[in-house]
Amino acid sequence: MPDVATPDTLSSTPVAAEPAASVIEGRVDAVQAGRIYGWAWDRSYPTDRLTVEFRAEMPDGRSVVLGRALADRPREDLVGGNFGDGHHAFEADLEIPAGLDPTRVVAVAAAPSTGTIATFAQPSAEEKLLERTLAPHLVRIGAGLDAARRDHQQIAAGQQGIARLLRETQERIAAGQAGAGAAAAQQAALSDALHGLQERVAGLEVFLVRMDTTLRGFDDALKVKSAKSHAPTIIAALASAVGAFAATVIGLAIFG
Repeated sequence: MPDVATPDTLSSTPVAAEPAASVIEGRVDAVQAGRIYGWAWDRSYPTDRLTVEFRAEMPDGRSVVLGRALADRPREDLVGGNFGDGHHAFEADLEIPAGLDPTRVVAVAAAPSTGTIATFAQPSAEEKLLERTLAPHLVRIGAGLDAARRDHQQIAAGQQGIARLLRETQERIAAGQAGAGAAAAQQAALSDALHGLQERVAGLEVFLVRMDTTLRGFDDALKVKSAKSHAPTIIAALASAVGAFAATVIGLAIFG
């Protein structure tokens, strides 16, 4: 009869964990005056710094390497976009041969943890045009979101102050410690707090009306541009910004 392994023997064998698959994201922002600019990172391994190789296909079909760089430069927009610590930008000189169209240059990023590679081409002329068209609107939407967040914080602080005043008033009345003068002062303070809160809400409503007008005009412009080009990256960023704005407004409506 063959030997049979006991449960203890089976369970004592360590099982190696499967490494997480790399999720490489990036972009070639521009190739200008013999230099290339962009960023690349691995979402599964956010502390890794990716090696980026710059390649191009010559008119005769040969593939040439024009340079290499490490994507480890800091950039504020990457921090704001939740791309790790933001140290994922690259910038390098390119040795562009005579007769090579610079728009054919691509960036090939390699993940050190898994060896996965990803290739990023430059945005097309249509995508660049759409990006320039949308950029001012995105900036205005971002500013509107920041203003809405600040108003939301101020309204929340006002509500907390009112709640505190109500608790104090109830406690004093329950304990019989509030005299007529103290109660009147407390009620006056509560009235002032309510008036201030109403003014903030009215100001926020005016802001929302103006933002709604801006978004309607922006929506018309977007329909015209979207009918002429395809830029999923830019449209996705816009959808994210508008979605965040809508979420903020809904939160204000519920909280207020």
